[in-house]
Amino acid sequence: MQYLYDASAILNVVKKGKLRVFLGGCTLDLAIYEVANAVWKEYYLLKKIKIETAYKLIELLSKIFNILDLHAIKGFEKEVMDIAVKEGVTVYDASYIYIATKNKLTLVTDDRKLMDVARKYVDVVTTNEITT
Repeated sequence: MQYLYDASAILNVVKKGKLRVFLGGCTLDLAIYEVANAVWKEYYLLKKIKIETAYKLIELLSKIFNILDLHAIKGFEKEVMDIAVKEGVTVYDASYIYIATKNKLTLVTDDRKLMDVARKYVDVVTTNEITT
């Protein structure tokens, strides 16, 4: 079984230090932006981490994105939009659902709303389920 990691899962796995689960996994090209933005948010808006920690996380995440296979929705924008409109989710979330469905992947997410909708289409697990 191959895992498709969304941004929430990638960041949470990194925080848990369980990087081995990424081997053989994949994500979407947009996850790079989502995860970098989440790190920025934790530093700049929430003041949860120091700038040095933010830079270390970005450096580590950069290496992880070199390990994970990257998928894109290019050429499938209409199908993704169909899911977004039908399910009332963002195009970002619909992208994960579409790619997981198209490639018969198990979606790894810690986003409850995405999880609830994605379960209609594919198998879904949380980071806790794959790291314990």
